[in-house]
Amino acid sequence: MTGTAPQLAHVLTAAADAARATPGVAFLRPGLADVVRGAAARRLPAGAGSAVTAWGAARTRVAGVRAERTPGTGGWQLRVHLAVRRGHQALAVTRAVRAAVTSAVAAAVTEAGEPEPPIAVTVTVTDIT
Repeated sequence: MTGTAPQLAHVLTAAADAARATPGVAFLRPGLADVVRGAAARRLPAGAGSAVTAWGAARTRVAGVRAERTPGTGGWQLRVHLAVRRGHQALAVTRAVRAAVTSAVAAAVTEAGEPEPPIAVTVTVTDIT
C-alpha cells in the first residue's frame, strides 16, 4: 500500500471497525474537523445531496481514527480517540483496542497483497460514559 486514498480508507475503516467492536468502547471520538463537517452536511440545501455523496465516497477520514504512513519504513502510525463505557477499566480497554486495531490493519494490508509493515497504534481515552 502506497498510501493512496482508497488504501488509506481501507486501513481507516478496518481500524475503526476493530476499535468499535472491542468490549468497553462506548464510541470513537470525532475531532473538531469531523464535527464541523457533519454540521455543514446537515445544513446543505435539499438539492445538494450529491455533495454529501461525494464526501462519503472519498471517505479518507473516519471519526476518531487518524492514520499516516511512516516515512522511510512504509509502516503505519494510527491514532485512535475513544470513550470508554463506565464499569470498564480504561487501561484494559486501551490495550484491547491497540491489539485489535493492530491485527485488523495487518490483515487489511496483507489482504491487499503487501507484506506486513510495522504498525504503531496510539489509543487515547477522551471520555468515560
